[in-house]
Amino acid sequence: MNLLILSCGTRNMLVRFFKESGFDKVVGTDCSSLAPALYEADAYYLVPRMSEPGYLDEILSICKKEKIHAVLPLQEDELHLIAQKKALFLENRIVPIVSEVDSIDLCRDKMKFYHHLKNAGIPVLPSYDSLEEFQKAYEGGEECFPVFVKPIAGAGSIGAMKVNSMELLTALMKDSEEPLMIQRFSHGKEYGADIYADLLTGRVTDIFLKEKLRMRAGETEKSVSVKKPEIFELILRTLQQLSLRGPVDMDIFESNGTFFVSEINPRFGGGYPHAYACDVSFPQNILANLEGTENEVRIGAYEEGVYVLKYSDIKVQRFLQ
Repeated sequence: MNLLILSCGTRNMLVRFFKESGFDKVVGTDCSSLAPALYEADAYYLVPRMSEPGYLDEILSICKKEKIHAVLPLQEDELHLIAQKKALFLENRIVPIVSEVDSIDLCRDKMKFYHHLKNAGIPVLPSYDSLEEFQKAYEGGEECFPVFVKPIAGAGSIGAMKVNSMELLTALMKDSEEPLMIQRFSHGKEYGADIYADLLTGRVTDIFLKEKLRMRAGETEKSVSVKKPEIFELILRTLQQLSLRGPVDMDIFESNGTFFVSEINPRFGGGYPHAYACDVSFPQNILANLEGTENEVRIGAYEEGVYVLKYSDIKVQRFLQ
């Protein structure tokens, strides 16, 4: 099986994982020659930006040249594009490893996602998309500072921040170039779940749960593997409300003994290497699905108490002049 990973960027470890998991060839693309993960792949291509004309034709051309069997997008906007063009890839006998476009878009719009889960009875942190609505709740004693503010359509924690005063909140909500949402700040523990929904059946087969001990630039830097049946049950109930396939990343907060769903990203999360280090191999799951085999359910099939510490490394690449 040959796999094409799109916008591979800095996901060097992910490229390695697929190479270790039995794929015949792993090919990478990016719009920048300085994307280090390109040079982990068996072959790589520089492509136009996703928003530029001819991008999709270029990807399909690479698929034909490299005899690609499946394509894996890693970036939010690219998830939408590939899901939207899913039929085109299938016509060319290429499997897009993506969820349905409606579910991708729902997860991307954090306020719609919030209302969708709230209406389904899933516990979510109270959220507001207008300053006036929050002020009303604040004056009524329902909310207090600090709060958490983030772009409604954001990704990678860009623009997300803790806010401690009404003055700063007012300025942010009025001056932001993109719509923001206000979320109740959780003072409890934060958990990250790496989830695999079988590409063939949609059934959740794997859940790996970690407690986040330290975050940096929106990604988990230090974490420890944990098992909490009540969170596993919450994850399964939540995913019943969505149509997701393949790797899924979910954030959960604990507050006063209750667990709340915060966000879902229908892609590989930045903290997935912790799961792989605990022998929870989504690349092997993907390979099995591409070969026509359903995966067995292995929820919680990993060792507890394993700490993973992410650190910086360098990639030296010399280009021929």
